Amino acid sequence: MDDYSFSLFPNENFMDLRLYQYGWEQCAPLHSFGPFVRNHYLFHYVISGRGLLSASVGGGAAQDYHLEANQGFLICPGEVNTYSAHRTQPWKYVWLEFDGLQAPEYLERAGLNNAQPIYRPRTSSQGEEVRDEMLYIARSADASPLHLIGHLYLFLDGLIRSSATRREAVLPGWTVTRISSVIPMRRASSSIRRSRALP
Repeated sequence: MDDYSFSLFPNENFMDLRLYQYGWEQCAPLHSFGPFVRNHYLFHYVISGRGLLSASVGGGAAQDYHLEANQGFLICPGEVNTYSAHRTQPWKYVWLEFDGLQAPEYLERAGLNNAQPIYRPRTSSQGEEVRDEMLYIARSADASPLHLIGHLYLFLDGLIRSSATRREAVLPGWTVTRISSVIPMRRASSSIRRSRALP
């Protein structure tokens, strides 16, 4: 049985979001990667086991983060990092390396950045949905580029919805309220126009 899978994305014609590489690995004890600086965002989801991320923010001192199953970590472009598997419970993880014009905004909405690189899901079932979307991408190397990009959007949507550090998106000058019942679109649009705060 293989201990890893690695694929490169075959297409460069996407601007808003683009995959670069993706895969999964069952690491050997104390297996490590780094120190290294990435050019793009790299997100790992820990499927099983434990490990350590050591990341420096803005050239400062490295901070250590101990991770276990059902957590993830984000490596941002330009930051020095090292990550390594635990001595007795080495981790298995799946990863996606991606970037694009919209990537920083989507990650910020999930509450993830270089100062907060650790993903914790609100519930274990939500975390499993993120994991499953990532595994789908990692196992679908023969799928079309458009198909894979569609699943990258689904992964980011799941990441935003499930993240314990999620930030609500609010447009300047607008009040966001949750609508608990279905109302006709015409009535909803006139209600929205009336409730917009004027500058």
